[in-house]
Amino acid sequence: MSIPTLALPTQAELSRPYLTAAQFTAYPTWLDLDNLVPGGAAGLQTDALNDVLLAASNWADDPGGVLPGGPMRLGAHWVQNENQRTRASGRGKIYLKPYDIPVRAITALSYGWDPSAMAALALPDSSMWIEDGREVSFRPGGGLQQFTGPAIQFGGRVSSHAETYVTWSYVAGFPSTFMPSGVTSGASTVSVADPAGILPGDVLRIYDIGISEALTVASTYVPALPTVPPTVTSIPIAGTVTNTHAPNVGITGMPRRALQAMYAYGVALLMREDVSAEEPASAFGPAARTTSSAQRGGQAAGLVGDAYGWLASYRRTLR
Repeated sequence: MSIPTLALPTQAELSRPYLTAAQFTAYPTWLDLDNLVPGGAAGLQTDALNDVLLAASNWADDPGGVLPGGPMRLGAHWVQNENQRTRASGRGKIYLKPYDIPVRAITALSYGWDPSAMAALALPDSSMWIEDGREVSFRPGGGLQQFTGPAIQFGGRVSSHAETYVTWSYVAGFPSTFMPSGVTSGASTVSVADPAGILPGDVLRIYDIGISEALTVASTYVPALPTVPPTVTSIPIAGTVTNTHAPNVGITGMPRRALQAMYAYGVALLMREDVSAEEPASAFGPAARTTSSAQRGGQAAGLVGDAYGWLASYRRTLR
């Protein structure tokens, strides 16, 4: 019995939260984060918090498990060989709606009237237009012929209103990574653990208590295709770094509303009743946030509702 050829995954499961423990700790939640593991050492508290933040990040990728078609990663990732059927418009343009948004870069695209005979669009293509990261259009024409099926003769070119098969690959989502070796003040480059989704002109935010700053990616940066596992990459920036940052500090291009949703959901996961007055005595003291019976589900439910609202504009595209 022969073993079929195995393909590497296009992306690994989310293993690091979009929020770092230091970033969450600096946020004014008024939570007792020093006693998440009663009597545990500081390292255990950080581990417990990281686990909560990973849960919040996974939740943000698929809030409540209700996204049509399954979860959509907010962090930048490579979508390979997404198949669609569509029709050319009266003006001869083909319109595509990606499942994952926002589209940040298109790495390959082939189209044809039959899946066995496809034309590869030469990229970059001047007719291609990306609308708000949610819709892509292009005008068929040119490109190299390539087979994706049996070696049969090519049929006619894509015509207006004819059903057209499209296979394409693209990078979607927002950069979210960390600096494994840190960075010193005055540096003109930063090394990131995962460069996926980082493009020239992007503004990346370093969240570091007391010395946070924003960096702009230099126009000279040439992105490479994402890899699994990610490849540590040096990113040139416009200007220089203002502050020195220690290793493993987070750096992200994720919108504030998305981060805010994860803050809120993380707080909701950590909220607990104040049982300091109960017998027998509990290790959880009055510094813990309390829930309220005044509204269904208490304060935690209100925070989750807020998180849903903040994520509403980052839902997967419906076709």
